[in-house]
Parts: sequence; structure tokens; C-alpha cells
Amino acid sequence: MSIYIREDLTRNEKIQQARRILNENKHSLDAWSILIQDAQDKKITESREFYETLITQFPTCGKFWKIYIESEMKDRNYEKVEKLFQRCLIKVLNIDLWKCYLNYVRDTKGKLSSF
Repeated sequence: MSIYIREDLTRNEKIQQARRILNENKHSLDAWSILIQDAQDKKITESREFYETLITQFPTCGKFWKIYIESEMKDRNYEKVEKLFQRCLIKVLNIDLWKCYLNYVRDTKGKLSSF
């Protein structure tokens, strides 16, 4: 049976449908995409638990780690950003994730005299 997100639904209905789909199929990228978009529109304090679930489900997906890290960066949670980088950089071989890390270091640490 094919499971898909209906296009004629409101945003909240799509979110509810995506959650129902994930209860049946944890690997539905369409459903995850709807929920990722929703999480990106919220404050990190409201979406952090979702991001943890996401990276638990897809622990080697650099794109998902990067989305999570960028959400923390947007809120200037630099301690959490650094802990996330520590958790993922070695085990997730992803160029965009590493570029994100290098840009983070340049932007936050590059001006320090001891760096």
C-alpha cells in the first residue's frame, strides 16, 4: 500500500498525517520532510526533541544533523552547537556538514587572539 501526503490538506492536517504515516513507516522521507519544515519554523526550544528523534532515526544523515545544528546556531546556543558537532563530525562523513563546522569556527573563534 502506497502512503503519501495529500496536497489538498492544510498545514496542520499535513503535519498530523505525517505523524500517522511515521507511526506505520519510520522511513517515510515525505513524512519526515513535512515535520522537518514544521520544526524549522518553530523556536529551537520547541523543536529540539523532534530533532533528537530525527537524528536517532537517521544517525548518519549529514543533512539532518546540519539542519539541527543550524537551528541551534540561529538561536546562538553555541555550547549546544559545539556538543552537536562533537557528536556527529567523526561518524558522519558529509562535506556540507564539515563546511558548516568550518564556517562556524571561522565566525565564532577566528577573532580570538588565542586561536
